[in-house]
Amino acid sequence: MILLIMTVHVAHSCTVFIAGKNTTRDGSILFGKTEDDGGMQVDYLWRFARRQYPQGAFLQANLQGLKIPQRQTTYAYWLDETPPTHYSNMVINEWGVAFGSNGCQSKEDPVDTLEKKGQIENGGIGFMLRIILAQRAKTARQAVLMAAELIDQYGYRASGRNLNIVGPDEAWQLQMVRGKHYVARRVQDDEIAVVANTFSIREVDLNDRENFIASPDLIDYAIERGWYDPEKDGAFDFARAYAAEEAHLANSNNHRQWIMAQVFNPDFPISLEEAELGRMPVSVKPNRKISIQEAMDMLRNHYEGTSLDKSENHQYSPHHTPHTVCRYSTHKAAVVQQRSDMPTEIGTLVWRALGQPCQSVFVPWYLGTQEFPKAYTRKEYHRTGKSKTELLDDAATNASFAAYHFNYPFWKHREIDVETASGAFHALGKMVDANYSKHHPLVREPFDRMEDHALQMQPVVEQHALELYQADKKKALEYLTRYTGYYAKEAYEKARSLGVRLMNP
Repeated sequence: MILLIMTVHVAHSCTVFIAGKNTTRDGSILFGKTEDDGGMQVDYLWRFARRQYPQGAFLQANLQGLKIPQRQTTYAYWLDETPPTHYSNMVINEWGVAFGSNGCQSKEDPVDTLEKKGQIENGGIGFMLRIILAQRAKTARQAVLMAAELIDQYGYRASGRNLNIVGPDEAWQLQMVRGKHYVARRVQDDEIAVVANTFSIREVDLNDRENFIASPDLIDYAIERGWYDPEKDGAFDFARAYAAEEAHLANSNNHRQWIMAQVFNPDFPISLEEAELGRMPVSVKPNRKISIQEAMDMLRNHYEGTSLDKSENHQYSPHHTPHTVCRYSTHKAAVVQQRSDMPTEIGTLVWRALGQPCQSVFVPWYLGTQEFPKAYTRKEYHRTGKSKTELLDDAATNASFAAYHFNYPFWKHREIDVETASGAFHALGKMVDANYSKHHPLVREPFDRMEDHALQMQPVVEQHALELYQADKKKALEYLTRYTGYYAKEAYEKARSLGVRLMNP
């Protein structure tokens, strides 16, 4: 079934928070993220197995021809893919290390200028960075150190980016500038880091290797470029020095950072006016332990209860008001729940919602899930002339997967294929937005029931999975696959049935 729905292109507005293990009710690290890319996007899940390579093998790291030595063993990973985007693709490997990012515009020069200066080699690392790290890193810290080595050698391609790297034991935010300059900061256990689409790391202690990993000339380079004057500016502030001023001061960014801080701590001391001057800190100390449900609700926020809410109590769709967390361009959201006291297959759990999360449902996807329902996987392979199996086999070694990713066969008239989960939730969201005050409650009621049930069942499911795991790991993974598949299929079928109901009231 194909639907033709007009969509509009809007600015990217991805929103992220990372809650340290001492800020959550169950002691987990929570990594919440929206993906916002404008227009019509599709989202599909892939599962790549471990693989062995011969000595001397190379990996094609970009479409410009950069090749880097391949490891003899690469780890298994999930790819939550959004073709043909460069960076809106979440990756989680078999060790539970999760990767997702925010675009952050920098002051740095274009790629061709930096190539002439030796700051970028053969186009630099970009799209493939998180995939390379997922293939090679067992921990978040190890991934940051590997990323630093790759950037030092080849340079980073995008203007700027905040790459969130979150494992069961610790979380990092790696903020990269085009070329060879970057800083990574470990998210502290007692804080919630908040970031929109501008650099958020402020103070940098280059001597504190436990909590910071940075390019050695980070400060000297900023001085050389005229972005930082120690006498005039005082202490070095990475975001102020390296972020493009229009991004650093944009209300589209500081409003989202401010609302997250306000929700997690109503006594947050920075006023909205101060936030609009670019004074948001890297994190907030919450006034309570937060729950999974609160994390999900944060990703559904439209500034409710504040002067920024322009929807008149949802009389109008809040997605058409400026730069809310959950907005018109949001095509998926996730809360990654990391527990280090369980086997990774059980302890790493991705609560994933397709479409706008306020009119969708967070489905629990355990990392131990071995296969995905058909509605959640890619259907089109004809561009390469290869089968899905061949594409999976090639993805880690050459450009065929990337070439396909960037030449995804979008349809002539921008149709939405509701035979896929991505299409079904996309279509449902557009129909709800057409009459938000009337349709939103009709969608939320069944989805809230599903979510509540999944949250209530979580300890029961995990206890049973742990018992099976201790006796027979294979049976435990089969159980998790059936459980995840059940919820995923139910969510997809509910989205389709609700869509039919709204089309035929």
